[in-house]
Amino acid sequence: MLQTKKSATFTVKNTLITCFGILLAASPVIALPQERWFQIEISIFSNESPIDKSEELWQPARQQLAFPEKIRKLDNLIDILTLDSSNSINQTEVVGRESAVAPRELSPEQREEIILITGPKNQTVNHEFRFFDFSRDDFLQLPPSSSDFQQTNRELERSPAHRLLFHGLWRQVVTNSAFAEPIYVEGGLAYGAQHELQGSLTIRFNEGQDRIVVDANLWFSEFSVVENLTEKWELPTPPKSIANFDDLETSNPDLIFHPIRVYHMQQTRDMRSREFHYLDHPALGLVILVEPYEIPDPISNNSNL
Repeated sequence: MLQTKKSATFTVKNTLITCFGILLAASPVIALPQERWFQIEISIFSNESPIDKSEELWQPARQQLAFPEKIRKLDNLIDILTLDSSNSINQTEVVGRESAVAPRELSPEQREEIILITGPKNQTVNHEFRFFDFSRDDFLQLPPSSSDFQQTNRELERSPAHRLLFHGLWRQVVTNSAFAEPIYVEGGLAYGAQHELQGSLTIRFNEGQDRIVVDANLWFSEFSVVENLTEKWELPTPPKSIANFDDLETSNPDLIFHPIRVYHMQQTRDMRSREFHYLDHPALGLVILVEPYEIPDPISNNSNL
């Protein structure tokens, strides 16, 4: 945390806390022998103030950017359920729907509705069919309707001083650091294979198993078609297992973008569950809420009719 705070930083922090209202009662996590599930919601936003960004000296030699091993992406409905435009919803599966729109033209809510109507198509190598399960699947991006951050995100999107770069809402088993899975983060504008926001988030227990910890290793980059010859900034390439090749296909091959400034955010925060937490940085802000989650009992195949 920086020693000097600008008024803009205080404003957004107070706004975010006001949006959430009174914080829920704090409750330390009690150690249990079984798996302990939690629901995690995170929003990451930019700080557009040049004054705040200049509070620290940013130099390429001081940056140590890298993706952790065994990093994974959050599963997304669009990744799990194939909406193939070539076999289109309005051709074979939804014949006669003249008003069907291409998936890219839909809002997240509309896309979710169409997906729930049409059902899933498997993309695995073995073509094993499986429905997604919002109640039981881990690391699955939940629908926007499940978010507790809707008002906060709207405030960020309306603010001229900030931009919402990433919003994640999922459930997972929280473990100690040896077994924790880092989650890949990307957001903002795409510049070829890179995004303005990239990095990883790891949710784990502390050594005493009585606090949840978030490890944020994020970087926000500014790009230009003109290379900075006085300062050589380098960005790590996303692992092939999580790279988004759609960005490469839609980008202009004649344009080569160079990072001209990189703002690195590397913070660790111990948290109590059911508490709203805010991580501060000159170029970025992160808000997070972690709540215990109980998986519903399995649905029995036998029904009494």
